[in-house]
Amino acid sequence: MRYAGFWVRLVAVVVDILLVTVPAYAVAAVGWTSAYNDAISTGIVFIFYCLLVWLYFTLFESGGWQATPGKRLLGLRVTDLSGDRINFGRASGRYFSKILSFLVFYIGFIMAGLTDKKQGLHGKFAGTLVLRGNAGAEGASLGTNSITDDALMRTVYVPQSNTNHWVLSGFDDNGHVVRMSFSQDNPKLEQDGLLIGRDAKTSDLHMRDISVSRRHARLFNVQGKVWIEDLGSVNGTLVNGREVKAGKPVELPLQGGITFGAVELVLAKY
Repeated sequence: MRYAGFWVRLVAVVVDILLVTVPAYAVAAVGWTSAYNDAISTGIVFIFYCLLVWLYFTLFESGGWQATPGKRLLGLRVTDLSGDRINFGRASGRYFSKILSFLVFYIGFIMAGLTDKKQGLHGKFAGTLVLRGNAGAEGASLGTNSITDDALMRTVYVPQSNTNHWVLSGFDDNGHVVRMSFSQDNPKLEQDGLLIGRDAKTSDLHMRDISVSRRHARLFNVQGKVWIEDLGSVNGTLVNGREVKAGKPVELPLQGGITFGAVELVLAKY
């Protein structure tokens, strides 16, 4: 799953505000102006405003798009924790739980840029995720950000005992392709190792994702075996779901998945 980060979601919210909140507020303002002496009419206008905004977010996020127009425009969708479409009830719970995010001085929204699955407080409360990729487009071509067919073939290739090359491939949180191919005979593996991180100057595999530390992990060769170790990263390294602790390297498997922070990559030996 490719989780959508804070900034792209913020842009989507701005688009949605322009599309629904501003017009709804304008209608409500006209209503309040005309009915300022009538408390009942003012209440009706306020209820209309709240219903309009609620239905906008809830119907769109539980509908076929799985996204508001703002999210759709940015290539995002709302799902449950399994990546499936949410129903109207859960979409409503997600919407109203945003009140909690407001009450804690917007920290609930900022959490979307800090948590491992990029969930805000409302997302955690409702059990939802915001993922990259429009509904129905999972696995489709992503233009210049696509992994080549050759890379995909290598990813699903069944490893043979006499192979000595690996490929790591996937996408970072910004949708950029992340890919590195290396041989077990690479001399750097027996020296300083192949560095993985956010520092473009020192990293052999460079990822711009903010969840990745500047010096996140290292691949190295000892006695004919390739190992991976975490370099004390902030958000950790996982190999096939198993945490790699700093100072305790793990032998690189023939295939599987490796996670650096929030970036999930596919590993295969070919």
